[in-house]
Amino acid sequence: MLRPFLSLVVAAVGTVAGLSLTWLGVAAHARASAALASDPLALVQTIVGVLLLAVAALSLAIHWVGVIVVGAVHALLGMLALTAPFGNPFGGGIFSPVFQITRMLATVDQTLSDGAAVFYFSGTALVIGAFLVGAALGVRSRRLAGPSSVKAITVSSVLGGIALLAASAILLLVGGTFVRAMLAMFRFDGTLAALTVVGGAIAGFAGILLRWSSVGVLLAGGIALLVGVYLFASPTVLGPSGSLLGDYGLLIVAGATFLAAAGGGVVRGPAEVPDRSDAL
Repeated sequence: MLRPFLSLVVAAVGTVAGLSLTWLGVAAHARASAALASDPLALVQTIVGVLLLAVAALSLAIHWVGVIVVGAVHALLGMLALTAPFGNPFGGGIFSPVFQITRMLATVDQTLSDGAAVFYFSGTALVIGAFLVGAALGVRSRRLAGPSSVKAITVSSVLGGIALLAASAILLLVGGTFVRAMLAMFRFDGTLAALTVVGGAIAGFAGILLRWSSVGVLLAGGIALLVGVYLFASPTVLGPSGSLLGDYGLLIVAGATFLAAAGGGVVRGPAEVPDRSDAL
């Protein structure tokens, strides 16, 4: 039982610390970019935060329990953010627990609150969470099964890479437009929300495909990370919506998580059945 507990501790601590630093860093970076200035401290916070989130995803190399718990929490809050739009409940609006949580963070630090709001309402939490849940299930299944055929590995690699690139594109373009409409114009667009949810489902499918191979996800995660770094440095390339997600470094967070989880799957995923059940 040591492995499940250790993985849960690493995943939980890495996620909480990583998200806090990332939210602080990316929100401060976005404000500095808007003022055509630079903020070295924000850059350091972002880098350290992303590395900690990668460590949380890499805990899949220890055991799948920590990743599936953290992923489920991400996915649940991300889904609530997209399906329960905030508004005045006394005026016919819908009470959004996620919006209330992000506003409560403002009592600690407004920058922290801003970073959290963009993370959840852009669909980033849903995409990352669904992928982590799928990855945990896929890697666990790989350890329970026998060796896969070359054909199965090849097909899963191609499908996994394409699915993850599609999910990243939906996050960047559709999620960016949705969160801008929600937080800047206070307008809920059901179509964009539904498309972002589809992006989360596709990411979850890509995670499950780690059951056969991690190659496609590693390549797609690397591409997402590189594009995220480029947009973080040049956020205006894709216009207002791309600028928002570029400034807030959300594609960097997603790409680093994809890479780390796939790497953890490589370490943790020998094609054999272990002798002890708690080693699964």
